[in-house]
Amino acid sequence: MLRANELLAQGFRLAGTPDRSLVPEPLVKRELSILGVSVPGSVVFGSDCTDPQSRVSHLSSPLVVKAFGPGIVHKSELGAVVLGVTHEEVAATVRVMAGNLSSLGLSPTGFLIEEMVPPGIELVIGATRTPFGITIAFGLGGVMAEIHDDVSVQLAPLTVESVGTLLDGFRSSALLRGARNSPPVDRNALVELLLAIAGTDGFIMNLGEQFTDLDCNPVIARPDGATVADARLILKDPDPIVDDRAPPVDFEALFSPASIAVAGVSTKGTGFGNRAIAAYRAFGWTEGLSVIHPSAASVDDTPAYASVKEIPGGVDYLLAAVPAAACADLVRSAAGFARVVHVVSGGFSEAGPQGTSYESDLLKAARDSGVRVIGPNCIGVYAAAGRQTFLLGAPSQSGGVSVVSQSGGLAGDILKIGAARGLRFAKVISVGNGVDVAPAEFVEHFLNDGETQVIGCYLEGCSGGEQLVAAFREAQGRVPVVVMTGGLSDQGSRAAASHTGALTGDRRIWSAIRAATNVAVVERLEDFIGALVYIQRYSGTVIEGGSEVLVVGVGGGASVLAADACDRAGLNLEPVQPEIVESLRVLGYGAGTSVSNPIEIGVGPAAPPNVFDEVLENVLSTQKFSDVLLHVNVQSYYGFGTAGVAPLCELIRSVASSWSAPRYEKSRFALVLRNLNAAPGVERDNVLETAAAVGLPVFENFDEAAAAIAATKEVARGENR
Repeated sequence: MLRANELLAQGFRLAGTPDRSLVPEPLVKRELSILGVSVPGSVVFGSDCTDPQSRVSHLSSPLVVKAFGPGIVHKSELGAVVLGVTHEEVAATVRVMAGNLSSLGLSPTGFLIEEMVPPGIELVIGATRTPFGITIAFGLGGVMAEIHDDVSVQLAPLTVESVGTLLDGFRSSALLRGARNSPPVDRNALVELLLAIAGTDGFIMNLGEQFTDLDCNPVIARPDGATVADARLILKDPDPIVDDRAPPVDFEALFSPASIAVAGVSTKGTGFGNRAIAAYRAFGWTEGLSVIHPSAASVDDTPAYASVKEIPGGVDYLLAAVPAAACADLVRSAAGFARVVHVVSGGFSEAGPQGTSYESDLLKAARDSGVRVIGPNCIGVYAAAGRQTFLLGAPSQSGGVSVVSQSGGLAGDILKIGAARGLRFAKVISVGNGVDVAPAEFVEHFLNDGETQVIGCYLEGCSGGEQLVAAFREAQGRVPVVVMTGGLSDQGSRAAASHTGALTGDRRIWSAIRAATNVAVVERLEDFIGALVYIQRYSGTVIEGGSEVLVVGVGGGASVLAADACDRAGLNLEPVQPEIVESLRVLGYGAGTSVSNPIEIGVGPAAPPNVFDEVLENVLSTQKFSDVLLHVNVQSYYGFGTAGVAPLCELIRSVASSWSAPRYEKSRFALVLRNLNAAPGVERDNVLETAAAVGLPVFENFDEAAAAIAATKEVARGENR
């Protein structure tokens, strides 16, 4: 096989992209055929196409005539492909095609004459290099490929398992299995074809970093095989060798600094820098804290210095809140005097061309100074054990959840709301645009810091995407990871571009990342926090990641809502075994209600605290459910009772006391408190505090609970691999 540079040397430069070239189709197909890929029988002519009829006489008709050369990329749009040509028509077809292309200012280098592939299912195999690695798209092809947009996506390199997901993952996949009495296509041939193209030793993987795009459309699948009828390959020039190596991030200075300086404070006591000083003082800093100010001796009772180098002994951590235009010079001045700089200032690439220039200068300053830079356009860092904070009133209790967030505002929400929900954080870091230190470096650190038991990421798009996916792969089976993505909708994408200057891309890319790494992917803050709560509670337990879930609670419409939420989350309400149903009916359950799954029982102020126990004992002692979703209607404790939430708190304690039973060892429990806002504030807090005290994850609606359960099952599948 030819190497990428050898293919590139025979390619045609693409207009508008001087570093990319289109490889001639005949050459691409020759390379694919070497790997055993089926391609049509063909003959290649130069631009003169001498004596075509005799040279194609051995090919079976009808034939296809194609032109290739500079500027001929989308052949159908240019009239550079004609189907159904006879042997006698080849010469005339070539002449007409050459003339038409000439009128468009195009001069073909040559012509490819091929046998037409027998009809079958027209499919597309597309491979594209994205910020997160090479993605493989497979689905409906032909001229309607872009209109239908019916493809499934996986990350390369493909495995037999991920190929199976591709084949079954697009909406029209039933066509492959035979539809409307049509015979099924040769599935094994498609598996072999996809692995030859994108498997570990496949065509595109051997092209290395120079690979950009491969489009095989159509691929004709039939009961007797699969043939690549058309192929377009784009390669890029080798990247110049640049020594852009950065020193390792000093995570100790970041998360547990012995000294901190804040640049960008005002003697008037206003601004972000002043709020940061107040937060540090409230978090216990009395010494080792200083500010950078050109003239003041102190600001907010904190020693001030004109520059970083004037601080005795330098500082571990420098928080920069100065204007964007001044940040690069500040980083340069920190060389040898600060171990890490966190630029919280905005006004960089998210703000337009001038900001992009500031961002480039900031990165250059980081490399010139040897100081690693976090940010810009973020908010700070939190680590209770290291007295790091960016908020007033930040929780002082440390735990095992670590989060990297591209959004500073959401980092604050995650910290405050998460703490109120019972999350105990080891570290929370906001990275903003990630000009220097990318999210992947933090994920890698969290995997090995000895404190982190659960990792959360909020991403709008980031540099180092392939490194991030590699870190997610490394986390599989070791540390559960939950990712919240932003900017996946059209409007969200525009907002993300104005926020961090980057995009995550299509939902299907994240679906592929999830399939390859078993990270849990959510899109709502509520689901993100709920998933972290649930995973934190069951971290360290070995429970399988099957899709089954048991729902038990008040009947009626609530059961329907619970089932719908589970369905949206991809959970399976597996029916309870018939013998268990019969035993429940003998016990008096099921008169006019369901005892199959969901199981409907009377839960409310008149029910005993252990109302769930009898049902769970009968079900879980015989049938395995990895997750159990219990639900109650808090409003009923007021509409049908006089004791407020006191009976509900007793019920919560009763559920928790049952967990010690061996029959529950293979199940996780979640409780949905529907209509919790019906309880007055004090009693509402009492319910939540009771649940937190016994370690029962609670949710206010079915969708949040279902999303948390689904996320936990996803990471459990990685642990059980």
